[in-house]
Amino acid sequence: MKEKIRSIAYDVGFDLVSFVAGHLDYKTILEYSDWLTSSFYGEMHYLSNYGMKKFYPELIEPWVKSIIVVGASYFNSSLVSLPSEEYGRVAMYAWGEDYHIVLKLMLEDFVRKLKSEIKKEFSYRIFSDATPLYEKGFALRGGMGFQGKNTCIINPKIGSFFFIGEVLTDLEIEEDKSLGFRGCGKCSLCIDSCPTDALTPYVLNANRCISYLTIEYKGIISEELALKIGDWIFGCDICQLVCPFNKILYVNKLNSKIERFYRNIKPFLNLKEVMKIPSNNQFRKIFKNKAILRAGRRGLIRNAIIVAVNNKAKSLKDDIA
Repeated sequence: MKEKIRSIAYDVGFDLVSFVAGHLDYKTILEYSDWLTSSFYGEMHYLSNYGMKKFYPELIEPWVKSIIVVGASYFNSSLVSLPSEEYGRVAMYAWGEDYHIVLKLMLEDFVRKLKSEIKKEFSYRIFSDATPLYEKGFALRGGMGFQGKNTCIINPKIGSFFFIGEVLTDLEIEEDKSLGFRGCGKCSLCIDSCPTDALTPYVLNANRCISYLTIEYKGIISEELALKIGDWIFGCDICQLVCPFNKILYVNKLNSKIERFYRNIKPFLNLKEVMKIPSNNQFRKIFKNKAILRAGRRGLIRNAIIVAVNNKAKSLKDDIA
């Protein structure tokens, strides 16, 4: 059955498929709990929600016997330069359509085709990101990749630029083995390249992470960190771009197969246009079906001002004032 499921998932457009049966181990639970205790999660208090449901899928649905974990690459090998100092850079995951929308449709299509293929009804629930599950833990357990020093899941074949989704099901499926190794070796490029020193090996301090500051954090960013944000108006890819497992993707041009991730892409935002967005309604219209909505209008304008200052965009002086 596993190969049949994999074949259907690949046909739908997923790049990775792994299978997990059971809950996460005590070591994983303890590591996550220690990270929360350290307050490295910033103001993302939702990360402490759901208690043990994050690690025990049977507490979410008592009928769960297996989890099908899928991965979808969003990598785009386009080497695009900043048009001018009047633009800010957007993290690659947000270039195309919002992955929450795309993955939900893909997962629904996958389940529909799976039911048709095996000619059997089964209970299921689909998740992607907005989930009680500790997704990374289950993906690692199922051998989807290894955890990099930048805390991302790295797959030896497609790097770390991929989204994760899950199907909880009452189908009995044999579990895949975890990779059982950490593949970074002595490499510390991600740690050395982080402008804000947000990384230590395998641990992220979100309070200093550019992605967190420009997307999740809604407050005033300190001058020290604002200066280090550089030209990133939404998110940051530095710790992934320097990774050797991702650099090879540019050489081999292993781009995403999912059109909605590379159609009508927005690698940059015009700072002046962002600062001139007059209302929340207009903001929602401009970024409809885009992950950029997550920052909110005020957050994105704040980011645009920071980037304009960092870029020394003199032409935007009056707009900032």
